[in-house]
Amino acid sequence: MRNIQNTVFNNARLQELGIEPIDFAALRDKLPQNPERVEFFMLLLVTAGEGKHRVDFVDYPLEVGSLMFVRPGQVQEWCDFRHIQAEVILIDPTSLPHDEILRSKYLDSLSITEWPNCSGLPAPVTQDLLHSLVRLRQDFSDFDGSEIDIALIRHELLGLLLRLARWLLKNVDEDKPDSRSIKTYRLFQTLLEQQYKNQHQLKYYAQRIGYAESTISRACIRAQGDSAKVVIDKRIVLEAKRMLVHSQASVAEIGFYLGFSEATNFIKFFKRMEFTTPQHFREARRLKGSVRLPVG
Repeated sequence: MRNIQNTVFNNARLQELGIEPIDFAALRDKLPQNPERVEFFMLLLVTAGEGKHRVDFVDYPLEVGSLMFVRPGQVQEWCDFRHIQAEVILIDPTSLPHDEILRSKYLDSLSITEWPNCSGLPAPVTQDLLHSLVRLRQDFSDFDGSEIDIALIRHELLGLLLRLARWLLKNVDEDKPDSRSIKTYRLFQTLLEQQYKNQHQLKYYAQRIGYAESTISRACIRAQGDSAKVVIDKRIVLEAKRMLVHSQASVAEIGFYLGFSEATNFIKFFKRMEFTTPQHFREARRLKGSVRLPVG
């Protein structure tokens, strides 16, 4: 069975900058054959061709104007990119935003951790984004490590992301959560990402962030349509599915890692959530994943 591969932003020349724009043609031959858990943000804009990309067990069909957005911690699989042309940018999370003033001013506006994994951009937005990505890559080609070059590229990236965020916000459902619900939901999500392996009860999260359980649940329902308890369970089962498919750990070991004292409790939980046992899920996904589309 395939092992999961952790991929970090690893370019000594660019470590201080934390940003790397790439022409996909230069990346195609280096695509990993195995699934990878990324530790950076990745933006990929399809400029020609059609194909497919998989993120956390969801297959996304790609065509001109498709924008893939992969967040740190997600598992991606490069499926069918034989006929794709694209612009790509890799972003180390520590560089976005890159100082305290920008962080407090822009991070909430970007809501970058909540962007969809795949969006279909209309032609004008695609052309505007493509122009920005090409310009960013051109400036990057002259990058010499100086403070002015770092500032220039980071500010260009921030402008690009703000324009994307503005478009995404204009195209979400009009019944979006109010600012207080958004704040509650983000606090809950941040703590959940840190503690889901050990803390499965909503009561714990409510006590830690100082909100009533009902308040957190209302915020979750308004943000993504699920109660807080369901959000917790979905996060746990997502990690279980990642480990079942992409690691060699036993079912019991995975259950223990995710905070279940007994393997039987983990199996019951997984079956309630996925309507199948962990072992059956693992075997089915292994068979499905054994036939891979060639790349290149």
